[in-house]
Amino acid sequence: MDAYVIIVAGPSIPRAQEFSKILSQRLPQSAVIDCHTFLPLGKTPEEASLLFSEEYLRQTIAQRHNEPFLIIYSDNILSRAPFRQIANLKLYVEVDDLALTSDALQHFQDSKKVTNQATKGVKKKSGLSADIEKILKSEQERIEFEVASSKHYADIVIAPDEEAEEAVISIVRYIQRTDPKEVQKRLSESERKKRIEQMEKQLEGSIFKSRKAKLKRRLWTYVIKATLVFKRTVDIVVSLSALLLLSPLFAVVSLCIKLTDGGSVIYVQTRIGKQGKPFPFPKFRSMVMNADKMKDNLLDQAERKGDVTFKMKKDPRVTWIGRFIRRFSIDELPQIWCVLKGDMSIVGPRPPVPREVALYTQEDRRRLEVTPGLTGIWQVSGRSDIGFKQQVELDVLYIESHGFWLDLKLIFKTIPAVLTGKGAY
Repeated sequence: MDAYVIIVAGPSIPRAQEFSKILSQRLPQSAVIDCHTFLPLGKTPEEASLLFSEEYLRQTIAQRHNEPFLIIYSDNILSRAPFRQIANLKLYVEVDDLALTSDALQHFQDSKKVTNQATKGVKKKSGLSADIEKILKSEQERIEFEVASSKHYADIVIAPDEEAEEAVISIVRYIQRTDPKEVQKRLSESERKKRIEQMEKQLEGSIFKSRKAKLKRRLWTYVIKATLVFKRTVDIVVSLSALLLLSPLFAVVSLCIKLTDGGSVIYVQTRIGKQGKPFPFPKFRSMVMNADKMKDNLLDQAERKGDVTFKMKKDPRVTWIGRFIRRFSIDELPQIWCVLKGDMSIVGPRPPVPREVALYTQEDRRRLEVTPGLTGIWQVSGRSDIGFKQQVELDVLYIESHGFWLDLKLIFKTIPAVLTGKGAY
């Protein structure tokens, strides 16, 4: 099977189907396929799931389709391992609550059983309204346990407010870069020579041939490199000085944490840095020893349900010394070591955990374009009180306009933000 297989999943089948058709219009010689057409004839979905395998899917596709691109859609297709194994690209198309409700009501309207019940009239809560409520609740539970739980398998997540036509443009570019057949073409010697000749013709007589343009480009390159070198030099000097000056505070905090419950002083997480590179992220431990295991039971108590980041006021996992050091950001001080190593900078977007990155949309991934930092725009603007979408907007604003004076301004603004403890929990 030589086809490039694209899996499109999401809580709304109509939205996934619509997205698949728009994507198909951008990809020449492509086919849009409903996942259920692969069910063996005469078998129930439960029986068919036992027969499904990667080999079965590849043979079925080879027999039925010869298009270069195949787009297979369904709501919970990502939960099936054989489909994930044959996929070159896995997409998860999110949808807003209004569309989900509309889908559920459409299913309700098409149901013969419900139609028969509707003719009896609505009485109290045992008639039509109760049936609608029951179906909506059942649909929400199905999406939560069967569909949304498989979202972490997706390579790209399309947010509910993203226009399908706009998202498809960048996805097609990604497919063209990752399609093995296209890669082979790019690597062929004859194709490379043709492209070089085309580029040379396009550049003939252009402004880039002038000495003035070349000089401007060279000066701009030097300015950018000098800025980055200066920023790194400042990071090394400041972090090294801070580690020496704060060593007595480190000793006191370590002793308090050790006397609290006898556990480890430093808690190390894996965070994602520039260009998606993971690195160890140390903090003074502010929670009980089994805090990570307790987190799954607290997700429904988060301050902003459905947000990528998990934030909770009065988190029961936080110790008494933990509340103090978190309020004044003392628990973050060991990260100065990351600045000295080069994994982080003094100023920049905060590094996310891998679970959060897996849920990022294409726009959210812009946060990974620069080195993460100890402080940034949203840290001095409200910290945890700011929602994830606002955090992304502020981080993108920093990426597009950061410089020495902005970094210096943010460092000075961090001091009152830490002392007041606003938004820290």
